[in-house]
Amino acid sequence: MENQFDTTFVDNVLTVNLGEEVNSINAPRFIDALNAYKGQSIKKIVFDATQLNFIASSGIRAIIYARQKLGCTPDLEILNCNDEVRSVFELTGLAQFIPFVNKKI
Repeated sequence: MENQFDTTFVDNVLTVNLGEEVNSINAPRFIDALNAYKGQSIKKIVFDATQLNFIASSGIRAIIYARQKLGCTPDLEILNCNDEVRSVFELTGLAQFIPFVNKKI
C-alpha cells in the first residue's frame, strides 16, 4: 500500500494525514514528507489519524523524528486516533507526551 502522506502548512501548523497505514515500507516516504518542512517555523504538528488502522514501530520513529528535527520542538497532536492504534502509543509511553484529540473534520 502506497501512501503519499498529504500535508498542509497553514499559520505555522503542519497537518499530516497519515492515511490507513504507516509501516516499514512507507515510513521513509513519511520522513521525506516531514523533511520538506525542515527549517520552517513550525509551532505545531497535527497527525491526522482519522483513517489510520495500523502503525508500525517505524511510524512511531517517524513521529519522534518530527519532534526532534522540525524546528524548535513543535507541539504534537494526534487527531481522531482509533482505540487500537492509540494502544500502540500507550504501550510505547508516547501517549504521555502527545495529546490525543477527537473532533469532526
